[in-house]
Amino acid sequence: MILGIEKELVVFLQAVLAGNLVCLAYSVIRIFRRLVRHNLFWVSFEDFLFWVGTGLYLFIAIYQTCNGSIRWYFVVGALLGGIVTYCFVDKIIKKYIDKSRKKE
Repeated sequence: MILGIEKELVVFLQAVLAGNLVCLAYSVIRIFRRLVRHNLFWVSFEDFLFWVGTGLYLFIAIYQTCNGSIRWYFVVGALLGGIVTYCFVDKIIKKYIDKSRKKE
């Protein structure tokens, strides 16, 4: 199935949003780890659950937007969304968490 440029742009933006959501979900896990110390088993278990959930989420997103075919712009959009979220939002959240921990 050949997609029009408008449809491809919508799919790309949905991929960016998917990358944002995945990165924000992992940021929540990292913040939780800063607030509550974990041993190696629980960190590994949380990471395992995160990656299984991320794989399922991205599979469903690809299936719904591209009819199951992997498009390069979906992969690039998801990576770009994650990188943008990590570079900007995650650093801001980390700064406020560190400030709140210093006040305690």
